[in-house]
Amino acid sequence: MNKKSIFNAILLKERIKLHKLFWLPFVIAIAVCADIYMNYKSVVSSHGAAALWVQLVYKQSIYFDKLKWVFVIGGALFAYLQFMPECKNKRLRLMFHLPVSHRFSIYSMLFIGFILNVILSLSGFICLLLVFLAFGFPYELTSQMLLSLIPWSFAGIVSYFALSSIIAESSITKRLALAFMAVVFVSLLTETNGFFSIKSDLWLYILSSFFWLFAFEAAALRIKDGK
Repeated sequence: MNKKSIFNAILLKERIKLHKLFWLPFVIAIAVCADIYMNYKSVVSSHGAAALWVQLVYKQSIYFDKLKWVFVIGGALFAYLQFMPECKNKRLRLMFHLPVSHRFSIYSMLFIGFILNVILSLSGFICLLLVFLAFGFPYELTSQMLLSLIPWSFAGIVSYFALSSIIAESSITKRLALAFMAVVFVSLLTETNGFFSIKSDLWLYILSSFFWLFAFEAAALRIKDGK
């Protein structure tokens, strides 16, 4: 079997595991954006457009910060659906018997989850953009609010890789260490002190987040070695 056939087989397997609930974060993202729209509309109806502008321009009230938890919880859900059945009773060992490099198998599975996280983030971005367009927000304001979603998107990706690694990890101590680091990363990336408040340090968080790309492989190799 060539790599393309193996990847197609992995894609089919991941589709079977994900198909029942993968859509849930997308529905919640749409519902959250609808709630944001209704909140904006309520402020305008009750206090006028000036009150909404004061909140957004001068106070930089987020209003749409619920989306960050959609990304974080969505990433965790994708990881749970993919890897809980995969790692149950150490079934992950079977992956090392495929006629390809174990890295190809591991990162094919992770790539599928990563793409789902990216699509979820894009869905939230598009829905929120439609809300802003409905209220006629200017580009200068809209762009800053939309940029606020970038660190939240990375928080969702970190959540995905972190929970994948925790599920695969067999050591309780290492699981707790991974969980602690995941909480720290996600907390930093979801901190909100105005629109796109961590833009000056975002590249540092992104670079440090690359650690999570290898955490799952390390846990999988320990399963292979019977640790």
